[in-house]
Amino acid sequence: MNNQLRLNVILPVVLLATAGAALSLFMLSRGAGASTTAADSVAPLPRMVAPKTPGRTARPAKPSKPEATPKPARPTVKLNAGLPTALARALTARPVAVVAFVTPDARLDEMAAKEAAAGARAGGASFLTVDVSRERQARPFAVKLGVLEAPTVLVFKRPGDLFVRLDGFTDLDVVAQAAENAKS
Repeated sequence: MNNQLRLNVILPVVLLATAGAALSLFMLSRGAGASTTAADSVAPLPRMVAPKTPGRTARPAKPSKPEATPKPARPTVKLNAGLPTALARALTARPVAVVAFVTPDARLDEMAAKEAAAGARAGGASFLTVDVSRERQARPFAVKLGVLEAPTVLVFKRPGDLFVRLDGFTDLDVVAQAAENAKS
């Protein structure tokens, strides 16, 4: 009896699934063939133009926009050769750049970087962080300037001259004053 019950339940389900799959394949194959032939025989619809009503006048034409005047190009900044790319971008954006050398996951260095960033903002300078554990970032500064320890803050002014080097923790007021002094 148990086997008979299984056949009574399973057989209709299998038959319905098979019929559904066959119907789906049939509809998909008919739809694909019909759509390609229908697309070939469809002509584009003619453009409909609304008839003019008596007493209506045409709208006046909109005045043409004046030609946009091109923005003056940003003057090119002549920088010293051999500057690291990130520093060159920072000095292109603003005449003074503050660079903070930090060791990741060192609390003192993180605080020093935050203070240097705030000082750079207050002094109107660009800000750049250099991770000393990443050789690619730190090597250009180490080779050119001998910076090997963190935290260290450097203030550069255009065209890429080092204005001041501040070793150890430096608060935002000192960095802001250094950035202001570098502008003049």
